[in-house]
Amino acid sequence: MLRWGCFGLLALSFSVLAQPTAAPVIKVASLRLPAIEGRWVDERERIVQLLSELRADVIVVQDVEQHGNTPNPACWLGGKLKYTCDFISADRPSQPLRRGSAVLSRLAALGDGITLLHGDELPAIAGMQRLQLQRARLNIYAASMRPADGSAIARGHQAADLRSWMDATGEGLPSLVVGDFSAPTDELVRQLPGFQPSRKNPSAKRGSTRSDEGQEHGMDVLYQVRSFADIKQQAVELPAAGNEAGSLPLGMMATLRISRMVELPNADAGNTGDSQ
Repeated sequence: MLRWGCFGLLALSFSVLAQPTAAPVIKVASLRLPAIEGRWVDERERIVQLLSELRADVIVVQDVEQHGNTPNPACWLGGKLKYTCDFISADRPSQPLRRGSAVLSRLAALGDGITLLHGDELPAIAGMQRLQLQRARLNIYAASMRPADGSAIARGHQAADLRSWMDATGEGLPSLVVGDFSAPTDELVRQLPGFQPSRKNPSAKRGSTRSDEGQEHGMDVLYQVRSFADIKQQAVELPAAGNEAGSLPLGMMATLRISRMVELPNADAGNTGDSQ
């Protein structure tokens, strides 16, 4: 009887060891901070507290302004949160005012890159970071696709440039596109096949009366359907304080499970990130 008990415990131990490791979960936010000349100075400490509680792994900040060598609001925020900050801009470093976006991350970075998206009078810029989450590797592409003329042709050119760049740099890894999009949702999905918006699911609206037909999509996290499972998405808002009339919308955050793992080689797996 004792022998069977020991054998049963041994078999149970092997079965536990044989169970696959839980798929990593990543939290990614797409935000726009208040303007420097607006509510930024008054609200920035409260924004730090809000984002500390949300614990996003990656935050892409849209419409960032860099004045000279003064830290821009996004990188100031990254410093407070102890995230890395990568400011992405098509403007020359010598310009007194540079505009772009910023990628804040608390995960280990394995590589990065930038490219131009043509189709507008002034090309837009897109950035990429290859990140490590536990033993998984993934690509985060940051892009603001809002051509000045607002035409579908210009948006299509920008999307084509982004697709070509992702094909050239993706290396078969799970990929996300985080950005701000002026295209309507259905158009955006057609432009980036294989990617699904977290905030608006066009497939859920098929056959229903569309009240938002032709409206711009806005800020979102687009995930590769074959590589991620959508757990949830939530609005990111700063609650009203004092005599303020309402909350301050900042953007959105998507929580996604990586369903297709491309692991790091054993030799490179020493420094891992986590999402809690």
